[in-house]
Amino acid sequence: MEWTLRFSSWLSAIIIVILKPYFWIRDWEQPPKLPPANDELLNISAVKLAKMIRHGEVSSEHVVKTYIERIKKVNSLLNAVVEDRFDAALIDAKKCDKMLTLNEVTIHQLEEQMPFFGVPFTVKESCGLKGLSYTGCTKVREGIKADEDSLIVQNMKATGAIPLCVTNTPELCSGFETVNSLYGVTRNPYDGRHSAGGSSGGEGALIGAGASLFGIGSDIAGSIRLPALFNGVFGHKPTPGIIPIKGHFPMVECDEFKKYLVLGPIARYAEDLHALVKVMSSGCERNLRLDEPVNFAKLKVFYLENVEKNFGIKPVDSEIRNAIKRAATHFEKIGAKVDKAIIPDLSESCEMGILALFEMPDMPNILIHPKDPKIKVNALWELMKSIFGCSNYSKSAIFTAVLEQFNGLIFPFRAVKYSGKLKLLENKLLQMLGDDGVFIYPTFPTSAPRFGQIFVQSAAGMYCLLCNILGLPATEVPMGLNRQGLPIGFQVIILFLKIITAIYKYLLLTRLSLRQIMTDFAWQWQRN
Repeated sequence: MEWTLRFSSWLSAIIIVILKPYFWIRDWEQPPKLPPANDELLNISAVKLAKMIRHGEVSSEHVVKTYIERIKKVNSLLNAVVEDRFDAALIDAKKCDKMLTLNEVTIHQLEEQMPFFGVPFTVKESCGLKGLSYTGCTKVREGIKADEDSLIVQNMKATGAIPLCVTNTPELCSGFETVNSLYGVTRNPYDGRHSAGGSSGGEGALIGAGASLFGIGSDIAGSIRLPALFNGVFGHKPTPGIIPIKGHFPMVECDEFKKYLVLGPIARYAEDLHALVKVMSSGCERNLRLDEPVNFAKLKVFYLENVEKNFGIKPVDSEIRNAIKRAATHFEKIGAKVDKAIIPDLSESCEMGILALFEMPDMPNILIHPKDPKIKVNALWELMKSIFGCSNYSKSAIFTAVLEQFNGLIFPFRAVKYSGKLKLLENKLLQMLGDDGVFIYPTFPTSAPRFGQIFVQSAAGMYCLLCNILGLPATEVPMGLNRQGLPIGFQVIILFLKIITAIYKYLLLTRLSLRQIMTDFAWQWQRN
């Protein structure tokens, strides 16, 4: 345990307690609730909607119009959309309908080659959608547009899917909260006083609000899974190398960075994940075993509700711990072997992960110089300027840059110790999981915090960061709402390349019910 890091985290939590009266006054007025999603088209999975379009039960134009109208209704409250292409999307939808009317494609062709024909989706601003904003949500790149589609967007377009817009992120994807100096704050759809998470917070908020069926996110330290948790949807972080990352910004030519950064789907319905991973990974030469059946009775299920002896990091809320226990019990009932995980040194995964990130040979420059990207900006000076509102950079970006400058508040001579422990931890996890292992683990200790408070829990990113550093696939599984009416859930971790196993396990988990878990979420928060 690194006391400099843990003490700073503990001290930050104390400061938040002292500032509680300020947050209480700031959030005194409850923000307006989102308008209800009454149109039944908004409550149908992408897979089913695509089938309806193929069979002429509904037009693509009608579906796209419905989602555009929903985005317009909720975005004034969420601030999730950076730039849209609504007019172009409607033209694309009409082309799809015309192809069907003229019998230019058969239903079989669409099923095999274009499984998302006519279905709308959304894209994280950092993932490159041609002609739309491609700034990294930083002021120094204001006005820059994507010259071409990222490879993952190309893969989605090849299936007939229609992009609607690009969505907000923290500055250069460098935070657990979606706020930047260029486009502002993205709010949580369940309660606008709470965080939408980051860095794929715009996607999470829009999908959680029923304004998008699925979207493209990126994840380097939980940036898909955390927004999925906070907004009550599914998010899949794939194995590195499965889904192409070309076209993402920021990007550096560094093997470690390309291992830690992955792109993947965020979706409202579990059944869409399997099909989305299939098409997003188009071109991957590995045998992904995507249609391999799974014998649930042979599963070895491990779970951990909380990491003990974790000074400076908030314990996991009881409702999240109970959700993990319910999932473990469910697996036990269907014949799986279930055990509580015993993993030495897991409490130090925070230090291991932070060191792995900040010791990359080539880390993206978080504070980009407006005249020359190669020039290093003084993070401490920008921190001082930000206190007086004079910095062009967001506080989360500055905070990340300061951490990088000071090696994550970890003394350099301790790096060898944590590198060794990381290898031991990796071996332990691989040995524990084997070929049929499942690890149910918290994504974050709490539901979405109030906006502006998550920075004191940055060290709790250890729960997500572990999978990026070790290259493990993981999926965030929503488990309903807590007493505050905010989403809770957990992540499920499995071994390399066993994506289909993971997907079906998550589909199984969606049948757990305390509040009719999330596959047909029923929009409780809107109808109350």
